[in-house]
Amino acid sequence: MNNDINCLITIKTQQQSFSRSEKKISEYILSHTPEIINMNIGELSKRINVAQSSIIRFCQNIGLDGFSALKINLAKNLVQNDEYVLDDITMETDVNNPKLTTSKLFSSISRSLEETLEIISNETLEKTVNLLCSAEKIMFFGVGTSATIALDVYYRFMRIGLPAYAATDPHIMLLSASMLNSNCVAFGISHTGRTTETIRAIKKAKEAGAHTICLTSCDKSPMTKLCELPIVTSLSESKLMNEAVTSRIIHIALLDSIYTCIALKKYNDVKEKIENMHNLLESVRM
Repeated sequence: MNNDINCLITIKTQQQSFSRSEKKISEYILSHTPEIINMNIGELSKRINVAQSSIIRFCQNIGLDGFSALKINLAKNLVQNDEYVLDDITMETDVNNPKLTTSKLFSSISRSLEETLEIISNETLEKTVNLLCSAEKIMFFGVGTSATIALDVYYRFMRIGLPAYAATDPHIMLLSASMLNSNCVAFGISHTGRTTETIRAIKKAKEAGAHTICLTSCDKSPMTKLCELPIVTSLSESKLMNEAVTSRIIHIALLDSIYTCIALKKYNDVKEKIENMHNLLESVRM
């Protein structure tokens, strides 16, 4: 067990994989964190009508030794997160106050960026950069909101001469995936990690022998279980909006970081391309 984790982040990134009773526990923890620090397990069990054994299993499932470790972890990380505490976006408080809504959204993005930096390891970033640097072909897959992210990162990679492509149509995704080989990388992007079309494309790429990477906000999702190298970001979305708003910014920021790391690693090779790109784009600006 790893009692040094930030259990608040872990709970958020694993929420979609929880059972019904685990979701009940997790939702109460996230909305009543200060209270739980001063509770015993019996009080929490009665408060949410869940067996004490379920609470202990929940703690172990998120990587902690037990309920006492959970309380210590919450106390430690609650202090760290205090500066970001802001109420969620609601109709009652925000419908006629766009500045407040913007402030809450910006705060959520800032918190998620900090949390993502905390949970992502240097080893994961290094492996990602090295795989992409040596790939014969890089195929980005995404649909819906993730399609625009896939196209954006393809554009960035292509500008410095990397063999990058993007597929956002389900049929083209499958065909493209089937044509990859062991020297290629299939990179799936999905906020939930449960997008059927993207999972099918990654499966097909894996069958073809390609390396597989995914970017998602949800740990222990079908996508993270499938991929050789899963990259999981922090999850912090408005309950009212119920869609990937913050995570889209986090995914773009992380992919931009990976792009920058690759450009630095291959700087001697891409320096001229970066200069040419700058000159070319300047020529079409007013």
